[in-house]
Amino acid sequence: MKNLFTIGQVCKCCSISRSTILRLEDRGLLSPAHIDENTGYRYYDIYNVTKVLHIQMFLEMGLTYDDAYLYYMSNGRSPEILASLESRIALLTRAYEEMKLRMDDKQHLQLEIVTLPEYVCYQKEFKGTTWSEKYRDMYELFGEVIEKGYRPLISERLFTIHKHDDGQEKEGENTYICCVPLEPSCADDNTVFYPSCTAISMLCYGNEKTTIKAHAELDEKIRTLGLKPTGCKRGIGIVSGYTGKEFSQENYVSCIAVPIEDLSKEEIDRLNRSVSIKIRL
Repeated sequence: MKNLFTIGQVCKCCSISRSTILRLEDRGLLSPAHIDENTGYRYYDIYNVTKVLHIQMFLEMGLTYDDAYLYYMSNGRSPEILASLESRIALLTRAYEEMKLRMDDKQHLQLEIVTLPEYVCYQKEFKGTTWSEKYRDMYELFGEVIEKGYRPLISERLFTIHKHDDGQEKEGENTYICCVPLEPSCADDNTVFYPSCTAISMLCYGNEKTTIKAHAELDEKIRTLGLKPTGCKRGIGIVSGYTGKEFSQENYVSCIAVPIEDLSKEEIDRLNRSVSIKIRL
């Protein structure tokens, strides 16, 4: 039949199995253009083939069959899928920027105005004098998370909150809170909720000395831009001792973020044009 294709032809064209095509039909995502009444053979048209390819693209993007179904049923106007894609874009962008910093192999800093997501955290307060003590405390806290049966939020990194008045990394003993972001369903009386907020962040690549310089650079930028902090500094370990034993301190990537008063999108865009720069050390 002209412009109709067998299931074998569709499988070969789309590099999928016959069972996958039947699964798409069971999920309401695909309907054969024609089924022979005598043989039961299925035939598909060009629209079917292009739809299969489109669904494969969704799966490559990390979406699910349910997402694809919602997309078609909403005429391609699903706010849920849009929010999911925005979240994935942010995650991929962050991973790209982190790796790009390390590939450049130079110790430097990068400033940006960001929106920190809301968190449900399991946390504890500690005191320490060295990086190794801070990582030890974070290890122990993460062990408690596992023992208690909590589910860590895979899209977010562990972080510390600097409690001292000026938020600086200082010589000697520092007070800090170690936080493990959890899946929202894990919220209970032992967890703490942090709302989403606007923040100025400093992405830094390098060792402990680089991080200390980053604190000073960030404080200076906050002053010169006239921003008003609304919370304590957060130190987010993107690539650090607890993300992989293979990484040396020279290759650590961390983010220092300071919550600030809410800004309009126009203000954020304007500030990002002025602060989204790299400061080489």
